[in-house]
Amino acid sequence: MQLAKERAREFMHRQLSFAWNATNVTKLLRAPLIDFFVAYGGRVRIVYLKASFDVIVSRNRERRESVPEQVLDRLLDKLEVPDLTEAHTVEWITS
Repeated sequence: MQLAKERAREFMHRQLSFAWNATNVTKLLRAPLIDFFVAYGGRVRIVYLKASFDVIVSRNRERRESVPEQVLDRLLDKLEVPDLTEAHTVEWITS
């Protein structure tokens, strides 16, 4: 995580766009990262990719290293869909 944040800091210092790909299922998990980006002058765009649980399980099975289904269940139980107050832009994409 520290290495990823350092790389992000470098990109922001050079005013380069980048994507931070993470499973931050709660507002509490997203907030420190968003604050970090904003503190460096970044414009934050959240892209929430919504899929049914069946699709998620199917895609997970196709991964080289899958996540145990009980972990997926726990993540889904904790999920807080991002809202417009969290970033400069929020997009919701259904697949």
